[in-house]
Amino acid sequence: MNLKTINNPFGKVISVSGMEIIIEVDNKLKISNLEQELVIDGEHKNLYVGTVGDIFVIGGPSTSDSIHFGIFEEVKLVSESEKLPTSKAIVSAKVIGYQNPNSKNILQFKRGIGHYPKFNSFCYLLTTEEKQELFSLHEEGLNIGTVPGITKETVSIHINKFLSKHSVILGSTGSGKSYTVASILQKVQRELPFSHIIFFDLHDEYSSAFLPERINKVCADKFHLPYWLLNFEEFQSIFLGDIDYSKNNEEFRALREQFINLKEEAYESLKTHVGKIDKININAPLYFSIDKLIKNLERLNKQTYWKSDGADAINEETGEFLANSGSSKVDRDGKGKDQILQGQYFNKLLQIIEKLKSIYQDRRYQFLFRAEDDCSLYLVDYMTELLSIRNSENQTQLTILDFSKIPSEITPIIIGMISRLCFEYKLWESDPKELPIYLVFEEAHNYIPKENSPLTNLSKKYIGRIAKEGRKYGISQLIISQRPSDLSTTIVSQCSNFFILRVTNPDDQSFIQHVLPDHLSALSTMIPFFENGEVLVAGECIVIPTKVKIDYPDPLPNSSDVNFKEIWKKPLSDYEVLQTIKQWWDVKQNE
Repeated sequence: MNLKTINNPFGKVISVSGMEIIIEVDNKLKISNLEQELVIDGEHKNLYVGTVGDIFVIGGPSTSDSIHFGIFEEVKLVSESEKLPTSKAIVSAKVIGYQNPNSKNILQFKRGIGHYPKFNSFCYLLTTEEKQELFSLHEEGLNIGTVPGITKETVSIHINKFLSKHSVILGSTGSGKSYTVASILQKVQRELPFSHIIFFDLHDEYSSAFLPERINKVCADKFHLPYWLLNFEEFQSIFLGDIDYSKNNEEFRALREQFINLKEEAYESLKTHVGKIDKININAPLYFSIDKLIKNLERLNKQTYWKSDGADAINEETGEFLANSGSSKVDRDGKGKDQILQGQYFNKLLQIIEKLKSIYQDRRYQFLFRAEDDCSLYLVDYMTELLSIRNSENQTQLTILDFSKIPSEITPIIIGMISRLCFEYKLWESDPKELPIYLVFEEAHNYIPKENSPLTNLSKKYIGRIAKEGRKYGISQLIISQRPSDLSTTIVSQCSNFFILRVTNPDDQSFIQHVLPDHLSALSTMIPFFENGEVLVAGECIVIPTKVKIDYPDPLPNSSDVNFKEIWKKPLSDYEVLQTIKQWWDVKQNE
């Protein structure tokens, strides 16, 4: 392998300390302000020593030695002697990898060190073409942007290592995070026309960034999630909220019993279609009637019975339970005297019944209840739509779930639950490799935060499980946040790919320094000064950690700032406060 600059090293290694090296720059280059003017293949080229984050080659004293790759961290002048005014240019750099010894004719980066550069090793700049060759992934690559600066090398990510590994995109508000997400996913869609992506969109920003015919957008007012898909823990979180389980043990026992009884009852009508289930699991996604659940609990709450045989004590005329007779005996329709006793749950279920009714009647929770969802087999249609499983003619690639009108107090539970449904579907799939699924979590700090809380326990539990086990079942995730320091470090630590935009908050910067590899310290210190759309890309999906100017998405997401200057120059026209109030009240529009 012949480097274009093999006859023109810019300096040599004078110190090696682990991954850190120091290079003394050739004195001629110091005089020319570290600009190397060369004639390469008949063309004049200007190359620059010491551009922070730029990659270069570390060779041996002879060209037959192994080659390493380094990135520039710092350039400075140091005095050669206290008595002399002369100085020399010194470059601090980190070794980030080495040349694949099996690739003799092309540049090919390999991670790690293996062995260290030798003292006095010569160092060489790379031309734009050589960097392009180094960044290139050929058929595995997905071009996402260019290296900002004087030369504009195209940067690719390894598409399979991006999708099959967990990734994170972090950046302050206004740093270009939304258009980075949109740009990358647009390119994935174009490259992979039969993708299966589920996007949790908390503010309805992203549907405008994709072709309507290629997405399955579930609008906030159309979103539905049948209550019977909730497992028992999720059902308690949504319907019962902060009830203290330890102090209401009887209530939860009654609820569990009814859960199982009603699922077994509904299964009887399903048995001929699906086959035999030996034992119904309380968490199995089987239909049960919420109306029956409430009625049964109300009945248990009022239940009395005859002491002699345990039969319900019912008034034959009204159908209501007879009142408890205490220690007295009363007439029992031709059966002599008998005592009426209170049932096990008598007057103990009022709180749980009121909680269930409250959610059932709350218009904000109507997405849980739809008449057409009253059959367990509806789960087939639901998962088909959610996972974008269609025939080739109507194939959508991306399901966008608009949560902009879902109550914020249960959004984490809903996101966690849908994540669980996807994971458990993959868990039970006969061949997990047949249908890979990619989950995209926007504003993830809202439901996988660093701190624990009852509101986010379920979402952290399920998304955390995907982070730990998802890859072996063909389900991976992209975590997006503008508040990195508020994210669960346990979940972020499972990510293999990092896309870091401008971050200015000191706590967020500290978090990013913590999760990024040590050898990226020079690049990470530049993060607060990134322009909009500039991203530090690192991890398994890219050959070499690189600062990238992401290609502009087309079309754009709906995430631009409001133009106060233009709007406030003109008077309002045709603006009705009543219209907004009606939407607030949820007044139905005329058909």
